[in-house]
Amino acid sequence: MEEPPLLEREPETNIFGESMAVFHAAADLIGLAPRVRLELEQPDYEHIFYVTAQLQDRLVPLRGEAAAAYERLPPSVIPNRAAITPLFNGKLILRPEALRSGSIHIQDGVIRLGDQGLYRIEPGEFARFKAYRVQHNQARGPYKGGLRFHKAVSLDLFNALAAEMTWKTAIADVPFGGAKGGIRMDPREHSKEELESISLRYMYRLKQLVGPNVDIPAPDVGTNPQVMAWLLRQYSDGERERHNHRGVVTGKDVRIGGSEGRAKATGQGLAYCVEEWYAQRGLTPAGARFIVQGFGNVGSAAAEILCKMGARCVAVQDADGAVYDPNGIDVGALITHVHANPQNLRRSVAGYGGAQPIAPDDFWSVDADICIPAALGDAVTGDVAERLEVKLVAEGANRPTTTEGDKVLAERGISVIPDIIGNAGGVTVSYYEWIQNKRMEHWTEGEVNARLERAIKSNYRLICDIAEDRPRRSADHDSTGFVLGKRLPMRLAAMVLALKRIEAHYMLEGFSQ
Repeated sequence: MEEPPLLEREPETNIFGESMAVFHAAADLIGLAPRVRLELEQPDYEHIFYVTAQLQDRLVPLRGEAAAAYERLPPSVIPNRAAITPLFNGKLILRPEALRSGSIHIQDGVIRLGDQGLYRIEPGEFARFKAYRVQHNQARGPYKGGLRFHKAVSLDLFNALAAEMTWKTAIADVPFGGAKGGIRMDPREHSKEELESISLRYMYRLKQLVGPNVDIPAPDVGTNPQVMAWLLRQYSDGERERHNHRGVVTGKDVRIGGSEGRAKATGQGLAYCVEEWYAQRGLTPAGARFIVQGFGNVGSAAAEILCKMGARCVAVQDADGAVYDPNGIDVGALITHVHANPQNLRRSVAGYGGAQPIAPDDFWSVDADICIPAALGDAVTGDVAERLEVKLVAEGANRPTTTEGDKVLAERGISVIPDIIGNAGGVTVSYYEWIQNKRMEHWTEGEVNARLERAIKSNYRLICDIAEDRPRRSADHDSTGFVLGKRLPMRLAAMVLALKRIEAHYMLEGFSQ
């Protein structure tokens, strides 16, 4: 009998274990109740499943000796330019409408597109994608966390990110728990139609696990309001009271129930933390120089908002390049280059003509006041931390600093705004969106940002008080019940706040039997 194919195994990494080190340190400090500790040490549920989708035909560049046989192939003329969509990897999506107009010449599955050269037609096929949803804890409310479409995701990573959402929602003091999920894929390798198909199938498989009062996804790396719109449609389609389900996802476009201010909320919250860091020193961010690693939603929004506060962006780096201008980069122009330029298929800062290109590794040595890591995790290693020429690291990404990086930053006296408060603006405004959906209301951007500023700054002050062993009570925060009688690193102080808030729910409610 033929042996069945082996299922793909998860990589043997330990991201989750490493990420839980600060949890265990804080749990020891506060004497976390043993049963509560057991409840929080592992996720409630780990879901792994697969989604399938039909891919479209592609045109793959034909080069070298393979192209020689087609020297006499006449060029095809396709007037409908929308029938061909370029992808960042050099391939082209070929839509059926391309064959219904113009003059098409094909030989052995090879086509010549004007002066673009020769391409081999790669027929569309069915593809399978590995998908995840980890639900870590719901003691304080429904599971809440983003969806990440990225080629480097794993169960281990999502366990770590889901746990971080549990801590983050507690720190933000919103009534949610923690979750995370997504699909192992590179969205840049797919057309909009394929992404829609994959997203809809993902929600089809996910529907029994989520809901507006159960688990509420949101955008993360590789996803955006358009993906949330597709997910909402798939979840609510055919439901009798479909508009009561619009809170099943947050981060939607404002025209379909999203919140004003949500698109920039994570960057806005980070900017509020930076502003408060300066305020506690009797200063403002005006005149400060900052560098940004990652120029997606979080990095670009934080840069734009900090510039409005008078700060100056002097360098930006992403996976494909880095740019530098000691006099200040025009952030608005860079945003246009990255996010509104149809020729920039990689959505990269590389190729931006308004600043000088530098080696991506040289980015970390740029002289500045603030470093904003806003890409993926583990960017600020021990080596990077040794090279940084800044006073403050404000974390916009999830887990951007390694354990060794943390030690080096502390030894060098570089302040850190930890991610679980630094990027909590997104989930905070997601909560506001959820409330608006529940009430069928729509708040102004001014109202949303005013609420966000109060929430972020009051919780940041709580963490600072815990870190500085400074019990005090003010009009917007009370740290007297959280300080431990000694000073703590900021990351540990933030975890103390999270665990004390979570523990209260368990200790007051008890455990079901």
